Amino acid sequence: MKLAQYLQRFPHAYDLSFIARGETLKMLRQQGVHLQIQSAADQVTEIQIAPINVYERYAEIDLLSAEQLTIVFLCTKSKDTLSAARDIATQVTSNTVAVSMQNGVENEAQLASVLGQQAVMGAYTNIAASVIKPGCFLQKGNYSAFLGELDGQKSTRVTTIIEQLQQADINAQLSTHIYEDLWSKLVWNAAFNPTSVLYEMTVGELLADPAIRQRIGAIMQEVVQVAAACGYTLAADVVNKHITRTDKAEWVDFRTSMLQDFQRGTAIELDALLGVVVRQAKAHDVSVPHAEKLLAELQRKLQRNR
Repeated sequence: MKLAQYLQRFPHAYDLSFIARGETLKMLRQQGVHLQIQSAADQVTEIQIAPINVYERYAEIDLLSAEQLTIVFLCTKSKDTLSAARDIATQVTSNTVAVSMQNGVENEAQLASVLGQQAVMGAYTNIAASVIKPGCFLQKGNYSAFLGELDGQKSTRVTTIIEQLQQADINAQLSTHIYEDLWSKLVWNAAFNPTSVLYEMTVGELLADPAIRQRIGAIMQEVVQVAAACGYTLAADVVNKHITRTDKAEWVDFRTSMLQDFQRGTAIELDALLGVVVRQAKAHDVSVPHAEKLLAELQRKLQRNR
């Protein structure tokens, strides 16, 4: 597998560093990264990457040169975006680019408020991934990554990053309308993630229930309406495409990232994935009764579970 070969040589061919915290930091320092990649045919490829450079803070990394392109893939939860941006700011140069590979539609603006818009790039992935244990991760089925400059330009740096990812057989593509694409992903996230926590069901279980399936579709439609009010026109078939791509065998037992966090007892991205829809709806006078109801139900559930 080309990806496995690429990752195996990554620490030696590139100046690659990881940033982690808590138990994940401890395990990465002890054993490196352990990946399990499960294909649609249920074939699992094991990849172990060790030793690796791993730090608790970006400021600890000894960067080679201010003239060299420094790419920071930001994969933190949305609640940690500003703190991560302040950490990156300690060593930001004119050749630093923070690529937000996060859920939500507000992270780029938060990063730009600290680092400046020129230092920020938008991105998103479609991937079914789970944390098996600290430092050990499972990725199932096919996936893709889309990267784009905030102004939509096809810059040299975005082309360079995409080419590097493609060398690893990662399905990386250019987005010239990254905000529309981020809102398009939010259509899925705002519906599936919170609903999975409310019912504590996998994606397959949610779609197997006709009433829940209908509820998910209604929330998705509301997100499309809010996106339009914010100035982002999404594809007319975006809801159907999301449902169709999710209603497949490899997604049946998948627990959303929000459900994984909830079951681990860690904070969930409720405001970043659903709260933002309700807030923007109110700001633009858009009716979103299904989203409002789901948000209220989840807030009550979280309050009971404290």
